[in-house]
Amino acid sequence: MSEPDMRTGMNLLGAADARILVVDDEPTNTTILERLLRQTGYREVAVLNDSRNAISLYEELRPDIVLLDLHMPGVDGYQLLDQLADPAGAGIRPPVVVLTADSTRAARERALALGAADFLTKPLDHLEVLLRVRSHLATRFLQLELLAQNVDLERLVAERTAALRESLDSLQRTSELRTRLASALVAAQELERRRIAADIHDDSVQAMAAVGIRLELLSRRVRDDATRTELEALRSEIAAALAALRELVFRLTPASLERAGLKEALAEATARLELRGGPTFEIGADLTREPSLETRVVLFRIAQEALLNARRHARAQRVRVRLTDDGDGFRLDVSDDGRGFAMPADHTLPAATGHFGIATMTERAELAGGWLTLRSAPAAGTTVTAWVPDERLDDAGSAMAAGDPGRSDD
Repeated sequence: MSEPDMRTGMNLLGAADARILVVDDEPTNTTILERLLRQTGYREVAVLNDSRNAISLYEELRPDIVLLDLHMPGVDGYQLLDQLADPAGAGIRPPVVVLTADSTRAARERALALGAADFLTKPLDHLEVLLRVRSHLATRFLQLELLAQNVDLERLVAERTAALRESLDSLQRTSELRTRLASALVAAQELERRRIAADIHDDSVQAMAAVGIRLELLSRRVRDDATRTELEALRSEIAAALAALRELVFRLTPASLERAGLKEALAEATARLELRGGPTFEIGADLTREPSLETRVVLFRIAQEALLNARRHARAQRVRVRLTDDGDGFRLDVSDDGRGFAMPADHTLPAATGHFGIATMTERAELAGGWLTLRSAPAAGTTVTAWVPDERLDDAGSAMAAGDPGRSDD
């Protein structure tokens, strides 16, 4: 049987530049695999027969995938699996495909427990080897691309936040400027979130969706069951990454906050948390008017942080969210039945204690001219209460004081 031509679409996945390391004590096996991979189009293929040098070559080469024999003299594949780390420091170890004639369940379970990504039984089927290599490389490149995008996003948000904090420190000298700056700060943050969300949606999400569609079309044309299975596995990986990106877009800027209002945006946020295995949420609202968009954003971000804290840290089973009119502003209460914690005697939680989420919520409320309190006790749950003034009422009061009684809250 002639060797299969797997080069179609290789440049799209960047596989031709992938670094492949083959470790097998049989020179015949490594020679065949090296020739097969190079004929297919992979340019950087390194082979090794002495497993004692595998770690040093692995760290030098920094491969994208490793084909590893299990039973070798000196240092066997199990020991190498236990020692292999992420050479790039990216937090994602390259996939290790085990090559072995030992098809016992014990060998498979031991290798998988040590981090092996896949299993190929000797004698090797050349087509299966190429399909598995291509599938794992495609998944790795997508993971690395997503990781790079997340790093860039975190860096960009950190840079913007640092710049805005520096501006805040210089302008926050009077109460009048403080209120005006708070509005500008929130608007700038949300504008940046929208821009980043739009970039992710228009670029990464669309590109990955297009890849998914192409894979589906390709799967329909493939007649080989093994190939179709590999394509379906790759489609599942892409679908999971696409769902994570869409969830990130929502966290950055929920469209319902502006389109439908604060209660509906919170309902959507809690529904998403419940789908991810979160606690049960109950939302109540006693509002005679809808807050301004600026006030909605402030209250939503505070609630978002409180809900995440209840889910991640409090291990709550039930969370209640309450929105009410309170004088010339709006009040938000988020209460959970989680494990709680002991409050300091002065009821303050400085950033040095590690409660940065609480510090962020407090800062948001105070910058908007409001306040935030926290009540908690061990095994008694936690309640976050925030009050933010209604910006439109403040504007209306200023207009009437200036002699414009015809201006209304609307």
